[in-house]
Order: sequence, then structure tokens, then C-alpha cells
Amino acid sequence: MTGAPKAAGTASARKIFNILLSYSEKAPLWTAQELAAKHQISMPTLYRYLAFLRDMGLIEGAGDSSYRLTEEVVHLARAARAGRSVLIEAAMPEMRRIRDEVNETVLIAGRTRDHVYCIERIESLQPVRLQFERGQPMSLHRGSLARVLLSGMPIKERTSYLARVLPEVSEENRALLTPENLEKVRSAGYTQSFDEVDEGIWGTAAAIQRGGEITAAIGVAAPTYRIDARMRGTIIELVREASQRITAAVAQEF
Repeated sequence: MTGAPKAAGTASARKIFNILLSYSEKAPLWTAQELAAKHQISMPTLYRYLAFLRDMGLIEGAGDSSYRLTEEVVHLARAARAGRSVLIEAAMPEMRRIRDEVNETVLIAGRTRDHVYCIERIESLQPVRLQFERGQPMSLHRGSLARVLLSGMPIKERTSYLARVLPEVSEENRALLTPENLEKVRSAGYTQSFDEVDEGIWGTAAAIQRGGEITAAIGVAAPTYRIDARMRGTIIELVREASQRITAAVAQEF
């Protein structure tokens, strides 16, 4: 493949993917200089990576010294939507069932690199204020949905993430992010949180798996004043049962 960089291990692959992930709806065009500065890559190396991405048909010149993604990337977006639609189709009946039974907000979340994002939510009919809107990225180290997804990350990737964020995490939250505690969450398949994302909000979440890997999570969020210990236990059980049914339904589609 002419112009493609030699195999240089995981570090080079990570940098190439990070270049692709620089693109977004708000940043559809990047110059080589901007990409080199953003990712702290030398210009010769950056041009080798760009040549590789051009050869793969993933980027193209935009005519003004900048680069943009090609339509080839649309296939990846369609694949992502297809996989998500299967998940939502399986999850929506379970989400409605939980909401109708306990009248609290139910959410489905996934992970992209270092962030958890809300895929879908069904609102409580009672007043509740949550930061976690559809499509909004949130940190992986706060809240029950995030912690379930964090627990399912490959250990090396998880360790690298925690090394970057732990210096800024409160001592109380740091105790929830120890390897031992995250392994307990992964093994149990669920966890709960108190006041981690929004003050006065309790949450619980359980893992949704595909191929033995945690790929999403279903959870409930509610004001603590509405949820006593008995109700928390009821909701946890409902969420865990729903996660198992969704996991089984998704597995049948693949």
C-alpha cells in the first residue's frame, strides 16, 4: 500500500484512530498542522498517517489544505446505528416495564473510548432533574452506569484511563474505583451510586453483554427522597432481571 506507514505497534494504531476521532459535526475539517498540534505528532509522521488514511479511503483533501472524512465512513456509522437499533428494540419494552412499575427514569448507556453516553431514556412521570441527556458524553468514573461500563473495559485500557483521571477524583469516589471494587462490579454485573453525578440522585445500573463482553448498561435514576432501602432493593432486582433479558435478546440477533 503506497505511502502507508510501516507496522509500528499499538502506539501508531492508536494515533491513527485518534486522528479519525478528531472529526465531529462541529469539527469536520482539519489541517495537517492542526492535527499534528492536537495529537503532538511530528509533521513527517503525521503525513505518513494521513497517507495511510487516504489510501484506506477514509479521508480526502478538502481543497484548502485541510482534510475531511469521506463517504466511506458512512458505512461505519450505519453499522453503529444498526447495532444500536437492535439494542434499543430489545431494551425499550424492558425500560417501559420498569418505568411503569416504579415511575422513575430509566436509561440505556454505552461507551465510546473514555466516555459513557446516553443511548436512550424513558422519563419518570414525576419531577426529576438529570444531567444525562441522550447522546451526551459523561466521564467514566462517576455514576452507576459509568462504573458498570468501566468495569467491563479491558484491564490495560481501564488502568490507563484511571491513571489519567484519578488525580482529579475525590477521595470518596476514588475508593469506588479501586481494581478490587471494579472487579466486584464486573463480577456482580451491577452497582449503585449516591450523589455521584447529580446531587440528591440515587442510581443503579446493570450490565448488558454481547459475546461475553459488557457493551451497554441499563439503569434507573431517582431522587433519594423518593427511594427508601426497600424500594432500592426492588429497583435493583428489576434492573438486573431486565439486563439479563436484554442480553439474551441481543445475543439472538448476532
